Amino acid sequence: MIIIHLFHKHLERQVLYLERQLRALERSFSKYKKEMDLLKTHISDLQAQLKALKALSNKTQKVLFYPSGMIIGEKIFRTDGSEGNFEVSQAACSRSAGLLASPRNSEENSALQQIAERQNKRPFLGINDRLTEGTFMYLSGEAIRYTNWSTREPNDSGGEKDCVEVYSDGKWNDKSCEKNCLIMCEY
Repeated sequence: MIIIHLFHKHLERQVLYLERQLRALERSFSKYKKEMDLLKTHISDLQAQLKALKALSNKTQKVLFYPSGMIIGEKIFRTDGSEGNFEVSQAACSRSAGLLASPRNSEENSALQQIAERQNKRPFLGINDRLTEGTFMYLSGEAIRYTNWSTREPNDSGGEKDCVEVYSDGKWNDKSCEKNCLIMCEY
């Protein structure tokens, strides 16, 4: 009987110990749950702040670039309003760590057209057929895939029209590289 009594006391102590451990775990869990809920609230607040900052950044970019530039996708098109022949234009863009604007799709071409229209000037594009007459290429030597030629263009009228300008309607015209055009760079 004494053995049973001692065993029973031992079991009671074990149960009490396990109950204390369980209460401690419940307190810890409650504390961590509160901390997790707090972290979730902080994350939600940070996401809202990030969304607000992105909206502010977009507005700021529009203000900074209007009327002399636009952002399309990952490209920035910008002009300072100055003009130059093709070589001068290419060098000016290079000095500012950019390239002469080269639209690769209708959205980019539309952006260039809008900027040119606001400037009331026609920009050169980073496209020419200097290497092989009639084969227009990007300055990198890559063949152009997107075009927006005006009716009956390119026509190489006069035999010295190796560069490309953008009309106010967004259509392209081949033009002498020695003439001056709006300098439009892409970044």
